[in-house]
Amino acid sequence: MDCFEVQERIFEGFEGELSSEKKKQLDRHLSACPACAQFFALQSRLDVRLREEITPPRLSASFRVSLQERKSHLRREPWPDWLPDFAHLAGSAVAIGVSAVLLPLPVPVVVGTGVVVALAAYSLQTMLVGTFEQWTE
Repeated sequence: MDCFEVQERIFEGFEGELSSEKKKQLDRHLSACPACAQFFALQSRLDVRLREEITPPRLSASFRVSLQERKSHLRREPWPDWLPDFAHLAGSAVAIGVSAVLLPLPVPVVVGTGVVVALAAYSLQTMLVGTFEQWTE
């Protein structure tokens, strides 16, 4: 774990989002890295001062209810997770079918090539989506 990751985890820890394993890794790094230990001490003091100086506003019960209502509308996904896979499959099937009819090649050659290209494109798509999801986590 590098110092940048440690600093990010320090901030996560103030919000109470660290698992026990991440906390152990953080403690190990802080005991070995004076710069990160100093950063942690500074952030801890700042966090304590902010908590002392800033009092959170009191929210009414009706505010909480309306907020939960708004959140329930926002949680809906615009489409299900399986839809892009289905769209890829359907689009590939249509492209292969049209190519089999229009191209002046034997149908088995067109269909076989189309299936190979569709599988390669799907594999690439799956790999890219997985990579982007890891980056955004």
